[in-house]
Amino acid sequence: MQIKTKSLASILLAILLLAAGCTIQLRVKIDLAEDGSGQITAGFGLDEEARNQPALQNVEEVLKTSDLNTAGWEFESAGLGPDGREWFESTKSFTDPNDLQKVLNELTNSPNAFKDWQFSSEITSKTRDFAVSGVVDLTDSLSLFTDEALNNLLEEPPLGIPIETLEESLGIPINETVSLEIIINLPDQSNEEIINVPLGEQRVIEVTGNSEHRIAQILDWVVLAIIALLALSIVLAILNWYLDKRYEQRQLQRRPSPIVQQIPGKETAGFQQLSNQTERLQLLVIDPYGIIFKEETTPLEHLNSFIKSKKENIDHQKLLDLHRSGTMGKLTASEFWNQVGLTENADSLNLEYVKSLQFRSGGKDFLKNLHKRGIAVSVVTNDFAEWSTQICEIHGLQGIRPWITSSEYGVLKPDPAILEILNRTSGVAYQSCLVLDTATNFLDTAKTLGMKTVHLNAEENKADLNHKHPSVRRLNEFFKGK
Repeated sequence: MQIKTKSLASILLAILLLAAGCTIQLRVKIDLAEDGSGQITAGFGLDEEARNQPALQNVEEVLKTSDLNTAGWEFESAGLGPDGREWFESTKSFTDPNDLQKVLNELTNSPNAFKDWQFSSEITSKTRDFAVSGVVDLTDSLSLFTDEALNNLLEEPPLGIPIETLEESLGIPINETVSLEIIINLPDQSNEEIINVPLGEQRVIEVTGNSEHRIAQILDWVVLAIIALLALSIVLAILNWYLDKRYEQRQLQRRPSPIVQQIPGKETAGFQQLSNQTERLQLLVIDPYGIIFKEETTPLEHLNSFIKSKKENIDHQKLLDLHRSGTMGKLTASEFWNQVGLTENADSLNLEYVKSLQFRSGGKDFLKNLHKRGIAVSVVTNDFAEWSTQICEIHGLQGIRPWITSSEYGVLKPDPAILEILNRTSGVAYQSCLVLDTATNFLDTAKTLGMKTVHLNAEENKADLNHKHPSVRRLNEFFKGK
């Protein structure tokens, strides 16, 4: 059959002629871009019965695709679709939204089948609104797919056989054998809109959509991010204020000013200044030798007595030199015992020596009182690391931190470097520390750095003739009247 095609309508009619007695699904898909350009895809799907028709075994020959190419349509066989039909499609693009109606008119020979089609786009501050509308009028039924010239060639237009005869053969009205599906895709990337138009009916179609400007989206996200950061900064500021207030309240509870004010001694200008600054006190610094443990003349005297209990006398200068080397970290405790002439097991000697240290009167109560009042305690001492470790374990002083032992850092009291180590380790400012010690030279160093000082002068000797440091004779004098 050779038919000169003037439009796709003629091609569709050819399919109807060849597949008479079968069901055919027609589909028109309209894809639109933001500028109004787009493409129209017209296709038809043949069910299994139609595909088995001998005349449709090579449908490309029937369709005369060269005529389609001449009209600007690109034909392709889309294959079997999910609906079980075999689909054949032709696509034509257009660049001007005004061409939408022109391309739709090529689908049929009737000017009324697709009419009043138009695309509009409106830009607002944040969105771009799209709309496409038109009328699909299939009330002329199969006459839409023919023209006057073709009707003159057929004895019974539009299919060449009486419609009544065909409907009697099919057992259903002819309009039910053909249906049209309109699919519209707007540029808003939303789901496609599908409208079914039965043959013999009319539909007014209007599809709208919108897309948000990319820049507007980014600006909205930036604004939201700024608001979130602002809210977070406010929350953090409130939290910081709350923590500062809580810290100040705790400091007021722990304030040791009433303690220091009870220290007996001459009311000097220095002591008056100390009383005015005690609100900031955060750390009490002590040396266990002479403060909480009993002390003979010096800590070295107790060590000398311990060695004498094991052997005959040792040269005092030799003991002094060995002790200094050990507390500087140049000798271990084991090497020290060997060089003073004690050959027993070093661990046993360490344990025995540490156990020989006894709390001075009120020493334990002093520590308990400090803990009860929430006063933090630290240690700075000239000692062997092994002995300090066992002092903590045996006498239950593990809670005192930091514990600065000279042998671990190679620096001795009263060198200011050992207090600088305390400052870095504790994180407490010098002016927020109070040093309680028996050695006035160490107290002088501490005061030079800005630390508060108190001299524990049990014998009330004349070592601090200038009264540079407030003094107490007994530890419980810290808490008189409290």
